[in-house]
Amino acid sequence: MLENYKGLMEYFNFRARKSNPSDSISLSLLQYHYKCDDVKKMYRAKKSLIGLVFSIILFTCASSFSKADNGLFAAIEKVPLPTEVGAQEASLASKDGILYMTWMEQVNTQTKVMFSMKTASGWSEPTSVHIGYDLFVNWADFPSIAVLSDKTIAVHWLQKIGNSGFDYQINIALSSDNGQTWSNPKILHEDRSPVQHGFVSMTPSKEKLLTIIWLDGRTYGVKLGETKNVTEAMQLRATTITSDGIIGKEVAIDKRTCSCCQTSITVTDKGTVIAAYRDRSEDEIRDISIARLEGNGWQEPFSLNDDGWEISGCPVNGPAISSIDKLVAVAWFTGAKGVSAVKIAFSDDDGKSFATPLSIEHQDPIGRVDLEMLPDGSALVSWVEWIDGNEVISICRASQKHGCKTQQRLVLNAGNESLNFPKLERVNEDIYLVWTQPDENGDNLSMLRLSLKPIDPFI
Repeated sequence: MLENYKGLMEYFNFRARKSNPSDSISLSLLQYHYKCDDVKKMYRAKKSLIGLVFSIILFTCASSFSKADNGLFAAIEKVPLPTEVGAQEASLASKDGILYMTWMEQVNTQTKVMFSMKTASGWSEPTSVHIGYDLFVNWADFPSIAVLSDKTIAVHWLQKIGNSGFDYQINIALSSDNGQTWSNPKILHEDRSPVQHGFVSMTPSKEKLLTIIWLDGRTYGVKLGETKNVTEAMQLRATTITSDGIIGKEVAIDKRTCSCCQTSITVTDKGTVIAAYRDRSEDEIRDISIARLEGNGWQEPFSLNDDGWEISGCPVNGPAISSIDKLVAVAWFTGAKGVSAVKIAFSDDDGKSFATPLSIEHQDPIGRVDLEMLPDGSALVSWVEWIDGNEVISICRASQKHGCKTQQRLVLNAGNESLNFPKLERVNEDIYLVWTQPDENGDNLSMLRLSLKPIDPFI
């Protein structure tokens, strides 16, 4: 996968030219999938040169439920977690007022995929979904969780296969008893070759049915046509799984995508499944594409917006999609034309078309976006940006009519490691934000509860 490393270096050079190298380095680069360890070492060295001392500052957060300092939230609360020291890479889901979370923990030489759920009475006793010596652990590509209509819980993780450190398969396990016990894992995809299968997104789509998408490397390095020398191409593929663990027919949605950007998926009230992902043209344009599943078939993907981001390697910076009723929103990062930007686009027709994207005001964005639609048709968008050489998690409330009307900075990280990929999840009138927070003892998970103000007419 040399094209990715080449692109990494090119994008690194672009960022170095754009920013003051003495106080900033692109974490969009540093989260790079295949050379992650080497680049993290570069990052640590860079931060130590400018004498930054580890600290975390919550701009508007207190240990108890407190009043926020601007108009975005009624209050912000730091949430105690049931995790052990060293926990990292959490994913969230919700259903019927319950928050579900999965994460990873290291136990000696083994890795555990863990689960807990938060009700009004607090977190359940954590359980182990899976434990093993050969799990693929990565800060950009990690387990996800979804809850089906009958409250069956599904968790996926990545299992190493073959001799390469980046060859792995997608395993999935189900629980029908609130995570107390878990089924034996199933391999999600038909392909069993030792190549990359990852960057999974899942959504409950029909009664007792889960639709799943992922990036698949089974044709990587293989020509896909007589006239097109399409090599080193990942695919976006999809399948389903029932509450009973029956895996459905596998479908190739797009046969040439960016190699290692996160995918995202949602389902509208109409039942339309919509996938968002970073595509890849033959000219190395890597913009965001949309694919829709209507009825029994996936429709031809279309480009969400002509950003024109030409980059010959994967930036490891995927989009986020969310929906409510027939309204859909997509947020994403782009470095097109040498300008780093976070954008959002809205659809009011079940994702068939999207309005002109809106750019979110920020300082120097890294990306790593997430998104949650609100009942009034607005959306909360989170992203990571550089402020004075430090990582900051910022969030805004945006609508098609008003754009990013109100913005708030939540977390500042001046440490030597990264905040990784923060995740949002709405539970009734509250928004939960979870991220991997580095400290002097390693990585740990942190969570905030963001209490929404009563929603005024906004759209």
